[in-house]
Amino acid sequence: MKILIVGAGAMGCFFASMIKRANGEVTIYDINQDKVDIINNSGITIHEKNGETVVVHVSAFANVEEVPEVDLIILLVKSYKTERAARDLALVDNGLFKVLTLQNGLGNTDELVKHFDEKRIYSGITYQGAYQIAYAEINHTGNGLTTIAPLADNMLQTAMDQARFLSNCNIPTGATTDLDSISWKKLIVNSAINPLSAIHGLKNGELPKNSEAVRDMVALVVEGVTVAQKIGIPLSYGETWAEVLDTCRDTAENRSSMLTDIDNGRSTEIEAINGSIVRFGEANGIDTPTNVRMIRKVTALHRNFIINV
Repeated sequence: MKILIVGAGAMGCFFASMIKRANGEVTIYDINQDKVDIINNSGITIHEKNGETVVVHVSAFANVEEVPEVDLIILLVKSYKTERAARDLALVDNGLFKVLTLQNGLGNTDELVKHFDEKRIYSGITYQGAYQIAYAEINHTGNGLTTIAPLADNMLQTAMDQARFLSNCNIPTGATTDLDSISWKKLIVNSAINPLSAIHGLKNGELPKNSEAVRDMVALVVEGVTVAQKIGIPLSYGETWAEVLDTCRDTAENRSSMLTDIDNGRSTEIEAINGSIVRFGEANGIDTPTNVRMIRKVTALHRNFIINV
C-alpha cells in the first residue's frame, strides 16, 4: 500500500516515520517549504519514550502536483487547514485513492465530501501522543489505539485493511462502523485536556495533579457528554472521565498540540474542538459555559502572544 501523509507536524511525522520504519512506501505533502527541505535533507528525528533516537528518511513535497500516485492519503493537518488540503488533493485526484482523516475536531469529513465520493473517505481517531520540538523533530510520548471507520456503508472491510496495514507498522489500529461514538469521545477528551494544558502550561500528565484544572476538566466532560447524549450519542459520564484520565496517564510527557501552538504563536484548534461542543449545545438548547470560557482564554493567550512578539 502506497501512503501519502498530508501535514508534516508532530503526528504527520510520526505516522510517516513508523510506516517507513516498517519498510512501507510513504511520502509527505506539506505546503511549508522549510519543513519539506529539512525532511528531504536531514530526515525525521524521533525521540522514543525508552530514550532511543531514530532518524528516518522520507521523501517530502511542497508542490502537490509532484506527489506520486498513492493508494491511501492520511490527512493530519490542523482542522482549519482541511479545506485547503482537500482542494489541493482534488487537483491530483485519479479517482482511485482513499482518504483517511485522523484529525482533531468535527467537520473535517464535511470538507472532504465536497471533493471526493464518500465511499473513498474514512474517518478515525488516534490516541498516539507526540509533540514537535522543531521542524521534523518530535518526541513520541504515547502509543495509544487508533480507530478507523468508513463514511459509507459496506466499506468496513477496506477500513479493516487499513487498520491491519497500520498495525503492521507498529501503530495499533482497529476498525469500527460506530464513527459517531468514537469521534465524540475523542472530541470530549481533547476538549478537557488541550485547552487546560495550554492555559496552565502543563504536560498532560500534570493536569490531574492540579486542582483547578481538574474542576474544569470534570465540567468539560459533563458538558460534552450532555450534548452528545442530547444528539443521540450513547456516551457515559464515568467512562468518558476515565478516558480523560487514562489519556493523561498514557501521554503523561506529552505537550498537547494546543500548548505547543500557543508557545509558538500559531493558531489553535480551539474552535474545532471546544467550539464544536458549543455549537452543538446551542443548536440543542444546552449551555456549555466552561467550553465558552476555554475558547475565550485560549484565544486571549494567542492574541497576547501576537501583540507581545
